[in-house]
Amino acid sequence: MSRIPPEFRVEIPEEKTAQYPADHRSDSKLLVVDRSNKSVFVAGRFAEIAKYIAGDLLVINETKVIPARVEGKRPGGGRAEVLFLSVDTFRTPLFYDQKNELPVEALISPSRRLKPGLNITLPGQAEIRLLQKGDDGKWQCLWSCENQDITFTSWLDNNGTPPLPPYIRRKPEQSDYQRYQTVYAGDPGSLAAPTAGLHFTDELMRELEDQGCEIARLTLDVGLGTFLPIREDDVTTHQMHTERYSIPDFASAAINRTINSNRRMTVVGTTVVRTLEDAAIKTGLPIQSGEGIADIFIYPPYKFKVIDRLLTNFHRPDSTLLQLVAALIGWDMLNLAYQTALDENFRFYSYGDAMLII
Repeated sequence: MSRIPPEFRVEIPEEKTAQYPADHRSDSKLLVVDRSNKSVFVAGRFAEIAKYIAGDLLVINETKVIPARVEGKRPGGGRAEVLFLSVDTFRTPLFYDQKNELPVEALISPSRRLKPGLNITLPGQAEIRLLQKGDDGKWQCLWSCENQDITFTSWLDNNGTPPLPPYIRRKPEQSDYQRYQTVYAGDPGSLAAPTAGLHFTDELMRELEDQGCEIARLTLDVGLGTFLPIREDDVTTHQMHTERYSIPDFASAAINRTINSNRRMTVVGTTVVRTLEDAAIKTGLPIQSGEGIADIFIYPPYKFKVIDRLLTNFHRPDSTLLQLVAALIGWDMLNLAYQTALDENFRFYSYGDAMLII
């Protein structure tokens, strides 16, 4: 059973969970948390964010969501939903080995009566053969396809659907292929979107650059662990998931210049927070370019090394992401922000509205 921290005093009704995004990306609502005067206020539409971050260094996560969910059939004709988890496979457009088989990892639902050796038929002339199930419920499989000229990633692009979060209680629709993706997404690698970035449009990004914002791009591949709730009474015993990140030379240089100047830096999303704080702990300041594995768990009273201003969505009460935001603004301000959002009819979670902490 998941654990809601006793410090969080806001009850979020299930109907406040956004099942669809706003009609237009920048039409989402924006809440501003101003720590300098301990105030929280509704700033209108997200499109008006420029007035609060003009001139800032904006650090974004340009990972791309993989269409990793595929509907298949069991030998008896029953359905099987397959969620591929092999992020390393997604990062490299692998071809088959000489046996026309590729090792992959997957979650399969429904899971009853599955056993090693079973073949699941997939669209696009493909199938997976189940090899072994781990204690964590993940299956090791071999994927193969009759079309030996196609890569696994290309096949997935043609046959997969976006892996929407479990609290979005509907099947993916055609619009989700575009809306559950940032407009600046680059290489595929994530099983969930860096949702704070979903509100930006190409036009808004150009407007921000015209108003003096510099854009620093890095990558953290979001895994399913981001949805793993805290179940322990003692938050410090929660087993934190790991996620791979990459910080390019340009990004590290821009971030370090900003740290050493009077310029403000606004990071877009908790994934960027995890990347930069993890890097600062492991290699120190200045921030080094290169790749790493983020295993950091940020919760109060964590002292931030890099982050000051954050754009984020609203997070589930039992999540590690809520703990991160609480570490940045404190439980009192966090409760005030969430209650204000609730009173002002904000929408919550991945497809919901946004909060800017300044």
